[in-house]
Amino acid sequence: MTNDIEKVRQLTSKNEGCISDAEGELLYKLAKDMPDGQVIVEIGRGKGKSTVWLAKGSEAGNKVCVYSIASHKEGADHIKADRENTNTEFIAKRAGVQGIVNSSYTDSEEAPRRWKEKVGLLCINTSREYEDVKKVFLDWERRLSPNARVVVHSCDQPGPARVIKEYLGNLGDFTFEQSVGATTVVAVDKCGHHWIIDSNEIGICKYCGRTRNFKRMGREATGTPNKRRQVGRKKK
Repeated sequence: MTNDIEKVRQLTSKNEGCISDAEGELLYKLAKDMPDGQVIVEIGRGKGKSTVWLAKGSEAGNKVCVYSIASHKEGADHIKADRENTNTEFIAKRAGVQGIVNSSYTDSEEAPRRWKEKVGLLCINTSREYEDVKKVFLDWERRLSPNARVVVHSCDQPGPARVIKEYLGNLGDFTFEQSVGATTVVAVDKCGHHWIIDSNEIGICKYCGRTRNFKRMGREATGTPNKRRQVGRKKK
């Protein structure tokens, strides 16, 4: 596998992108380990670099589809780059993985609502703003498979770091797996929680000991369009 990774490293060396080779190798390994019947969804698209790492990893594994979805936050510079044939489609073709990468979907609320396939790996490479990163979590959480992983880039910045802290804390359903550089990987919590809730609405799972602040969850749910989903998690 070392030789394969070195080839991808050389292939992506001319591509723009904020991820390091070590972070790219992490994406490669995660994509390679993806089970058949699931897909990879990447929100944000780091101008093709991260997409190639994911697609090459998938190619070395079960050849699952990589859905590369441009964030709606990408502006005029990205559009100009597309016109100059440096977009994801062009890069995927040059890397020989155009059969694995699907970039036809747009970043909108409708995409996750209508999504049918189970997402085994969700990669978030949007802006570094807290609200943007959290919105991707909220939009796609229900589409994740039971053994899914979520990759969040730029976790050395306050916004992504705060989201990770919340989802690993008493408001979330994820557990920490690993970090490489500024990239963090979390996994869906596999515990079938049984909550014992006290008078302050703080719940403690009798199986794993995880705590959850249901009062805060309810308060946050009333101020978000995802109210039904978040409140529903209280009944777990």
